[in-house]
Amino acid sequence: MPVIPLGIHTKDFCFTPEQRAAARTAVGADDRTLVVLFSGRLSFHAKAHPLAMYQALEQAARTLPNGQRLLLVECGWHANEAIAAAYAEAAALACPSVRTLTLDGRQQQARQTAWACADVFCSLSDNIQETFGLVPIEAMAAGLPVVVSDWDGYRDTVRDGVDGLRIPTLTPGPGLGTDLALRHAIDIDNYDMYCGHTCSLVAVDVAATASAFTRLFAAPALRRQMGEAGRQRARADYDWTAIIARYETLWEELAAIRQAKASTQAPLPHPWPARLDPFYAFGVYPTRQMTPSMRLRLVDGNPETAQERLERYRALKMVAFATLVMPDKEECRAVLHRLASGPMTAGDLVAAVPPGRRPYVFRGLVWLLKLGILAAE
Repeated sequence: MPVIPLGIHTKDFCFTPEQRAAARTAVGADDRTLVVLFSGRLSFHAKAHPLAMYQALEQAARTLPNGQRLLLVECGWHANEAIAAAYAEAAALACPSVRTLTLDGRQQQARQTAWACADVFCSLSDNIQETFGLVPIEAMAAGLPVVVSDWDGYRDTVRDGVDGLRIPTLTPGPGLGTDLALRHAIDIDNYDMYCGHTCSLVAVDVAATASAFTRLFAAPALRRQMGEAGRQRARADYDWTAIIARYETLWEELAAIRQAKASTQAPLPHPWPARLDPFYAFGVYPTRQMTPSMRLRLVDGNPETAQERLERYRALKMVAFATLVMPDKEECRAVLHRLASGPMTAGDLVAAVPPGRRPYVFRGLVWLLKLGILAAE
């Protein structure tokens, strides 16, 4: 079944050279500054956890020629001061070499400045709430190359290597999230916490993101090529003038399907279909899911360094809120030390874990991947 967006007015994202120059001046970006834009709600638990983006930008910043700088513009809004402080805390830790600027995405002028000043757009959504996502289309309409997670609807809109670059994502497999669904179902966790726990077990490949940034930063011609390809796609496929007929066709098809299936609908195989395991219900979202045969390795050179970095990340407010899905410190230490001699499969890593804890530590490997402590081969 096709996925059809609400559509955008692509002309709203067209800017003259004079408007772009004024926008860059407004954010303090000179000719030696590369501007990366994230646009959307600034919510680590309900939109896109920024830690992978921050780490990747820091790695990419180290590859820039002398005198060239990075500016990250986050255009959106925080729900409260605590969340705003959590973003500032994480950016200071994970990307100290990158200047960050927050623009209020609720203000039209701020949004226009953000779109007009940028060189590259990034959205590493890792949330089950992200079903389609308009911002990559808006970025394409603005002529920006996009770096996005390979996640549900994003893969329907962004053509990898054409309009931008899609970054692999990873989740646990089915059966490893039933406790999360149950906690939400019986009101132990509200919906926000359910989303937050789930996204804490969705890993976006940090190294691949850094590589994507590095590639785009080093190639202005490639940025222009991808930006123009995206602009043409946005105009042809996602402008309101192009998609109304697609909505009408879909409504007709769905009506016919409902009428034909009404008397033969088979019962659902799950006893509580309103509260499915999120990694079953949304199993098609990620690039792949964790399997026992997947080989993992340490990102750092030794387990002691990895443990030290892990504890710094674990203390971040945007990480610590999801203690429910974290392996405990001893379990993490055991995993890291088992990897000291080289890569191992996920199944072998948890083989010595007591059976009652094995599923939780197994899915916790994705949490370690999310934080950039482990990497998948």
